[in-house]
Amino acid sequence: MNALLRLVAVLTPLALAACASHAPLQAAASQPVAAAPIAEPDEEPKALADADNPAIPKLQLQPEWLYGIMLAEISAQRGGAAQAAETYLSLARTTKDPRLARRASEFALFAGQITTASAALSLWLALDPADEVAREQFFITLLRSGKLAESRGLLESMLAQQPKRAGAIFVQLARLAARQSDKAGAEKLVTELASRYPDLPEARFARLAVAAEAGDRAAVDAEFARLAVIAPQWDLPVMWQLERLRRQSPAAAIDFLKAELARRPQASVELCMNNIRLLAGEKRYAEAESYAQTLMPRFGQHPGVLHLAGLLAFQNGKLEQAQQYLEGALKAGFNDPNELRYVLGQLAEERKLPAQAQNWYALVDAGDNLLPARVRLAQLQSAAGLWQQAIDSLAPLAADPQNTVRISLAQARMAKEAKQPEQAVTLLDTALNILPGQADVLYERALLLESLGRVADAEQDLRTILKGRPDDAQALNALGYILANQGHQLKEAQGYIEQALKAEPDNAMMLDSLGWVLFRQGHAQQALKHLQDSYASLPDAEVAAHLGEVLWSLGRKDEARAIWEKARQGSPEHPILTETLNRLKP
Repeated sequence: MNALLRLVAVLTPLALAACASHAPLQAAASQPVAAAPIAEPDEEPKALADADNPAIPKLQLQPEWLYGIMLAEISAQRGGAAQAAETYLSLARTTKDPRLARRASEFALFAGQITTASAALSLWLALDPADEVAREQFFITLLRSGKLAESRGLLESMLAQQPKRAGAIFVQLARLAARQSDKAGAEKLVTELASRYPDLPEARFARLAVAAEAGDRAAVDAEFARLAVIAPQWDLPVMWQLERLRRQSPAAAIDFLKAELARRPQASVELCMNNIRLLAGEKRYAEAESYAQTLMPRFGQHPGVLHLAGLLAFQNGKLEQAQQYLEGALKAGFNDPNELRYVLGQLAEERKLPAQAQNWYALVDAGDNLLPARVRLAQLQSAAGLWQQAIDSLAPLAADPQNTVRISLAQARMAKEAKQPEQAVTLLDTALNILPGQADVLYERALLLESLGRVADAEQDLRTILKGRPDDAQALNALGYILANQGHQLKEAQGYIEQALKAEPDNAMMLDSLGWVLFRQGHAQQALKHLQDSYASLPDAEVAAHLGEVLWSLGRKDEARAIWEKARQGSPEHPILTETLNRLKP
């Protein structure tokens, strides 16, 4: 081993450490025939070539080479891969050592310096023409830089010398077809090469890929027809075209996949499930469910198919069938059982089976659905009268700042529904001790404080929100409404509400607030239109109370009574409706 080789061998671990922060890009291409894929040129650097390689020159180490290599490695460790590549390329040109050219290419590719990488790879191949790795990486780098025409010589020699790797070579051509600037030239070259391999699926894939880029629809259709015959269970070309079409037009993607599935009766389950997902993504739920049903004879025990069929049946209101499919997916080993348990809990709620829903939610023990499952479980317990138990069950989760807001709001609403507003305020106080100034918690507390008659405290919370978020429409509306209810600062209140309506002009609650503040200023006729619009969108007891009062003031008492009576039937204990009726005694 000569001195230069020893030095490079010692420094190789440094280079590997320097490159460890760069995620290697793998060229894992699904292929219908056994053929090792060509490695991407920017994979993690490998150990350098052995000294027995006759292409390595016998050199004595020179001081300037030592300093150059050390400088390059230190630079790479500090994030200067581009500078390291230039240094190594210069050393490779001086020493004629192919290992240094390889090192230059690796660092250049990590740095995204395609021009430097091409120069380094060209030199590496010139210094060691027998190195197949150099040949393949140079070929791929040329493709990635859109220089397919320049790679023709390399490409033909690779196909001639490595016939068993023809499939992998054509897959790379297909994968990088979009990067070629000369679309027509790329199509011509690949068409010529692929014609030598009429029954090689990868060659047909490369041909259709370049044809698609060149806009040759007839050639694309012809190649897909050919692939359906010679490789009917190879998904890669279909998935490639599907993704291209989906970005342009989901409807076109659906039509394409429908045609491919029709001529591929033995298509894979993944391809079939993609059809379901595409249809569902376009809200074509009935079609998606119908297609899912056609898969049952072949894939009736596949957890993914059962999962999709269950979700679609749920979406289409077929609740018992949905439960059957989802439970089947769970038994078949669906990869995320907690997702299924959560959906089954929702399904049980939809079927008015709260005890069954609680059982499903209780079984969720991990993942993204754990927190929502725990909240829904507690809410169902609270609705069943176990509100304190439900609140306490969520307390351990509320201590985590990531969960504090969601959990504390849920706990406060349970306490409020249990007619325990003071406890609800206390729960929100605790949350604000963990996350001071949190807007959503302040807003909820303001509404509770106002209902308890602590109007000044409620105003303070809302003004605190608006200091940090002056355009918060909810806070603006709430502050304006509270001021309107107090009967003072009515112009200021109207300003807040109108500002909120600019952000959400069709918001029924804000229209109610505007109507109410106008009425409080004596503009009953002007208020009426806003309240009628609000009530049409939101026939809520509070809106009914306000609209009825305006109608009453305008002498339209029969209309007022009718609205109040309807509201009272739906919400007999609503506090604002009750106060209005007690005050006006209709």
